[in-house]
Amino acid sequence: MWRETVKAVLRGMKFAEAFCAARVRENGRVRKGYQDMDRDWKHLKIVKDFFQIQEDGQMPEGSRLLLEAMELKTFEAGQDIVTEGDPPEDGMYIILEGDAHVLVGEDTLVNELSAGDVVGELALIKDGVRKATVRAVSPAACANISRKLFLEIADSNRKVYAALLELLYTKTTMMVTERERLKSEIEIASRIQTGFLPKSFERFCELPDVKITARMKPAKGVGGDFYDVFVIDNDRLCFLVADVSGKGVPAALFMTLAKTHIKNYMMLNMPIADVAELVNNRLNEDNEEELFVTAFISVLDTRNNRLTFVNAGHNKPFISRGGKPFVQLECKVDFVLGIMEEMPYRKQQIDLMPGDRFCLYTDGVTEAFDIDGGMFGDQGMEDSLNGHMADAGEPEIFIEELYKDVEGFARGAAQSDDITVVYLAR
Repeated sequence: MWRETVKAVLRGMKFAEAFCAARVRENGRVRKGYQDMDRDWKHLKIVKDFFQIQEDGQMPEGSRLLLEAMELKTFEAGQDIVTEGDPPEDGMYIILEGDAHVLVGEDTLVNELSAGDVVGELALIKDGVRKATVRAVSPAACANISRKLFLEIADSNRKVYAALLELLYTKTTMMVTERERLKSEIEIASRIQTGFLPKSFERFCELPDVKITARMKPAKGVGGDFYDVFVIDNDRLCFLVADVSGKGVPAALFMTLAKTHIKNYMMLNMPIADVAELVNNRLNEDNEEELFVTAFISVLDTRNNRLTFVNAGHNKPFISRGGKPFVQLECKVDFVLGIMEEMPYRKQQIDLMPGDRFCLYTDGVTEAFDIDGGMFGDQGMEDSLNGHMADAGEPEIFIEELYKDVEGFARGAAQSDDITVVYLAR
């Protein structure tokens, strides 16, 4: 699929950037490129905030002694910063750059860390072994002080102990406050986002031989999937499903932009291929986050029972004709929206007669995982659709059964992606 190809290309670009920018310490020496950070890291905002350094450079004496004793250490992606079960003699790390995962047992992910987070602070004052592994997932730079050095300077100046406790208390308080703020913002953004999606479909069912519904279940507080259903005129119904790369607030904002562009251009009665081209060009403007959208946009004309559509890098839908089993629709797949300007998109058409069924969805359905890592897949979706043919004429009941099948397949595994379905029965 185009969508997977683009994801792979973007991952490759990001890896190349990370590799070229990797500034990794080897054999006690700093590679070229990390020399500037080796000299200047103590002036980073993260460090100033953590050690409560004032604008004039003043800071508590204990904080100053602690900072002066710290040195820069760097890690390659995949390298352990600390390892579960090891003695904590390497002490404490402050992540200055990069991301890391906190793992326990057989590499079970329990937390994600980034710049400003602290690793192993209790190792400075508490005996024992490391309780978890912290592994860099990108090239990372950390400020480090060993347990032995900390104890030496702390024994000579007890203010260092007090400074450590105060810094950790302040950092913890800031983290809790920031997380609560972000949680509140995400909840607000989620309400705004879901408010843009149609909830009632009764008015669309007034069209001849049309029953339609849609549902989205986001994996996080704010999802990247979206759908839309609206009438263009008395005879034509537009319905679509789309998936924005990424998650969280940036994806939700991009989703809102894409959804608005699609509907605005469709309501101008433009050819559907031209709509896709215009939306693609508009999404390319000032797309600094390099987000993109896969989308399946379709229009049903109830006068002649023709379904016209464009597939912009999206999953192929499932169709059932005249009560026969669902199969995946054979159609052309064009490029995703938002990556490259002036891309051509092809108008495609099929007959969608009374008695036919049509199901759009996002890859959150087919890429749902169970607790053993197995994937629901296209076959799982086809089996689910065909397993509930008796309810295929009742959209609400039908997609409820599909969602139940996906949830039952997962067996309690965390939902890894948004799950969105748009279903039309004629």
